[in-house]
Amino acid sequence: MTARYRRPLPLPSFGPRRMTCLQGSVRVVISETFASEERPVQVDLPSLERFSALMAAQGWPAHVSRMAYDRIYAGERFGFAKRVGRGGLPVLARQLIQCWRANRSQPEAQSR
Repeated sequence: MTARYRRPLPLPSFGPRRMTCLQGSVRVVISETFASEERPVQVDLPSLERFSALMAAQGWPAHVSRMAYDRIYAGERFGFAKRVGRGGLPVLARQLIQCWRANRSQPEAQSR
């Protein structure tokens, strides 16, 4: 009998985490470096963070920064959530898929 190699299941994402700071301590504020119109997936970050938190609540990973800049990964996560999600996740996934499809193929201006 031969033993089959089983790849371990991915660890679930626990979504965005709150940072705790001591009263009066210095805080780093990170602003968006690109507007959502300039990213490959033109969805605002709060929507992606909410999607990631809903996915994490159901035990599935969804990385916000990767979804914002990797169209293939974003499409796979949105489609997966639409198929197997529960509660408000499929509804949000459908909305994000519409945004994802809306800017999927932008024809380049033809040069003369």
